[in-house]
Amino acid sequence: MSIDMSQFYQVFFEEAQEHLESMESLLLELDISDPDAEQLNAIFRAAHSIKGSAGTFGFTDLAEVTHVLENLLDRIRKGELTLRPEMIDAFLDAGDVLKELLAAHRGDGEADSSQVERMCKRLSELTANAPASTPAMASESAPAMAVVAPASDVSPAELEVSFVLDMDAEAAAQAVENLVAELGRRWPVTTISRPNSVDAPWSLRLGAGADADIVRGLLDFVARSDSIRVGSVGSLARVTDDSAGAYGFFDDVPAPAKADADDSWGLFSDAAGPGTEVAQAVVPAVVPAAEDAYGFFVDPPAPAAADAVSPAPTLAAVAGSEGDGFGFFVDVPAPVAAAPDSATPVAAAVNPEVVALSAKAGAAKRSAPKPPAGAESSIRVDVDKVDQLINLIGELVITQAMLAQSASALDPVQFERLHNGLAQLERNTRDMQESVMSIRMMPISVVFSRFPRVVRDLAQKLGKQIELKTTGEGTELDKSLIERISDPLTHLVRNSLDHGVEMPEERIAKGKSPVGTITLKAYHQSGNIVIEVGDDGAGLNRQRILAKAREKGLPVHDQMTDNEVWLLIFEPGFSTADVVTEVSGRGVGMDVVKRNITAMGGRVEIESMIGIGTRMTVRLPLTLAILDGMSVAAGKETYIIPLGYVIESLQAERAMIKSVSGVERLIQVRGEYLPVVALYEIFRIPGTVTRLDEGIMVVLEADGVKAALFIDALVGQHQVVIKSLESNYRKVPGISGATIMGDGHVALILDVAALVQMAKSALPAAA
Repeated sequence: MSIDMSQFYQVFFEEAQEHLESMESLLLELDISDPDAEQLNAIFRAAHSIKGSAGTFGFTDLAEVTHVLENLLDRIRKGELTLRPEMIDAFLDAGDVLKELLAAHRGDGEADSSQVERMCKRLSELTANAPASTPAMASESAPAMAVVAPASDVSPAELEVSFVLDMDAEAAAQAVENLVAELGRRWPVTTISRPNSVDAPWSLRLGAGADADIVRGLLDFVARSDSIRVGSVGSLARVTDDSAGAYGFFDDVPAPAKADADDSWGLFSDAAGPGTEVAQAVVPAVVPAAEDAYGFFVDPPAPAAADAVSPAPTLAAVAGSEGDGFGFFVDVPAPVAAAPDSATPVAAAVNPEVVALSAKAGAAKRSAPKPPAGAESSIRVDVDKVDQLINLIGELVITQAMLAQSASALDPVQFERLHNGLAQLERNTRDMQESVMSIRMMPISVVFSRFPRVVRDLAQKLGKQIELKTTGEGTELDKSLIERISDPLTHLVRNSLDHGVEMPEERIAKGKSPVGTITLKAYHQSGNIVIEVGDDGAGLNRQRILAKAREKGLPVHDQMTDNEVWLLIFEPGFSTADVVTEVSGRGVGMDVVKRNITAMGGRVEIESMIGIGTRMTVRLPLTLAILDGMSVAAGKETYIIPLGYVIESLQAERAMIKSVSGVERLIQVRGEYLPVVALYEIFRIPGTVTRLDEGIMVVLEADGVKAALFIDALVGQHQVVIKSLESNYRKVPGISGATIMGDGHVALILDVAALVQMAKSALPAAA
C-alpha cells in the first residue's frame, strides 16, 4: 500500500514557511558588496529544502520556482555570478510568490499560475544577463570521503539509503512498509536490510533514476534527520573521519592498531588495545564471530588457506542473519577468508583505501545506543491541545479557590494540616499555571522579523533612507497576543516611516543624518510586556493637531496637556497628512490600532518632541487567560479590577470632593483633580452607598488618563481565570469578561479603559 502523504502536509507547510522566513531575513542582512559565504549557503539550503519537499508532495509550482531560484543562488555562492541589488529584489519577490503558492496549497485562497512563469522567467533572465564574478567565493564544502569505484555489478545511477527510524518499534514496521511502498511506486527497490533493534539503521537500495532529494524528503517524515544517508552504492560505507571510523555507524572508535590473528583472523583483537585496519573499499570481506564484533556480523565459515583477501561486496550485499547481525544485511554467499594463522596485518597486503574497525576488550555484545548529539529537544504540539490544558489549569485554579473559601470558615488551629495543605496546593497550582502558560509564550522576534522587509519596501517607495534597529527580540508574549499585535505594530511602523521620518534632503537641511532611524524595542515591566516604536523624525506638531481637531469639530482647548493632544490622532478619520497616498492620509488606521490594542487589554501611550522624534509605547498583559485582580463590592455584586490599572485606594474626606455645576464629579488627590465614576450608576446597582465620603475611591489610570472609581468596599486580591462574556452572552460596555469566584458565584471583570473614558466624557455634560 502507498503512503497517505496528506498526513504530512501540515508539517511541510510549517517547515516551508520557516525556510521562507529564514531566507527573507538572511537576504535583508546580506551585504551586496561583500556577501558572506555562510549566509549565501544558508539561503541556498533553504531554497533547496523547499524544492526537495515540494517535489516529494507533488507541488510542482513550488518546486519549479525554487529550482530556478536554487540554480541562481548556487552560481552566486560558487562565485560564478556577481550579486547585484536587483537580484536581492528578485529573490524577495520570489519569496512572496512562494508564500502565495504555499497559502493556496494550504487552502487560503487561489494561486495565480501565471506568476510562476513570470517569476521563473525573471530569475532566468538574471542568470543569463549577469556578469561573471571575478573573485571566486568558496561554496559550502561537502564532507570528505574516499573515492572508490563502485562494484562492477552496480549501476552508477542506483542509490543506497541508510536511516534510523524516529519512532517506537510498534510503529516502525508500518512506517517502513509505507515508505517502501511509496518509494517502490517511483523507482525499483532492489534491496531491503532490516535491523532487529529500532535504534539500528535500516538499509535500502533503489534502482536507476532515483532522485536523492525526493528520497531525503520522504525520509524526513519517518527518520531521524541526523541519521539519513543517501548516496551512490558503496559511498555510504566510505564516509570516514576522525570521529566515525566504521562506516559512520560507530562513535569515537580508537585509532586502529595491530590485530590479534589468533582470535579474529587478523581483523579484531580481544586485548585491551584497539583493533586493526581492514584494507577494503567498502566492507571487510572476512568478519569475526559475534562475540568479537559486537554481534554486528554473522559467524564466517571455516577459513580456507589463502594469502590474500578477496574483494568485498558492497554494504547491502554483506552476509548477515537476523539472529547474529540484527538482520541488518541480506543473505549472500560468504567470500573466502584469510588464513587464521597468518600474523601479517591485512592492511599490508591489499588496497591502501582502508576503513578502520575496532573492538573493545572483552566486548561480547553491542553497547546500548546513545542518543544522537543533534537530537531534537522540542516537539510540535497542536495549539488546541495547549489551550485545552490551559482551560483545565484554569478550572483547577477555580477549584483551589473554592477549597480555600470553604476552609476559611474552619478553625485554623484545629484544621492546621488542612490549611497548610491548601497553602501548598495554592503554590503548586500557581507554579503549574505559570509553567503551562509558558508553553504558549513565543518570542516577539516572530513579529519583529517581518519589519525589515516592511521598512525596506516602504522606504524605497517613499524615497527615504531608513535604518531599523530592534532590541529585546527574545521577550516572550502569549501566542494569541503575538498573532493579534502584528497588524497594529505594522501600522505604527508604517506611520513612523511615512509621517515621522523626514526626506533625506530635509534631514540634511536640519543638520541630521540623511539616514533616519526607526527603533523597535520590547521588554517586561510590572507584569506587562512593553513594546516601543520610536523614530528620530520631525515629531508631532501640537498646533497642527489642534487645528485639525477643530476642523473635525472635536472638543479641544489650548489648555489640554500634550498627552491629551497626542491621543487625538487615534480619533476615527483623523489625519494630519496634506496628501492622500496609497500609504496613508485617509485617517483610517490609528483608531483601529487603539481599538485592537484595547481589545487585548492593553493601552498605547505617545511621547513626542518637535524636531527630535516620537515614541509610541504599547503595554499589553502577558496573557489573556489568567490575571491578578482586586475584587470590589457594589451593593450585593462583586467586580474584578485588573491590578495593572490600580494606582491606589482611599476613603475621601468631604473637603476632597469638588462639585461641577452643582454635581459632585471631582475628587482632589494630592493637588490633582480626578473625575469620579460611580460603579452603581453605570450598572444601576441597587442598595449601594451613594455618598462619596462614605464609600471607597479606587484611583485608576488607563491610556495616560486618571479617574476615581467609587465603590462600596474592597474585598480582596485574587488570581482569576478570564472567561469571555462576549462569546457566551454579548458585549457589555464597561465589562471585559467574567470569572468564577471561590464561593462559586460569577464576578464581572471591569474594562478600566472604558470606565475612565466614561468618567472623562461625563465632565462636559455635567458642566
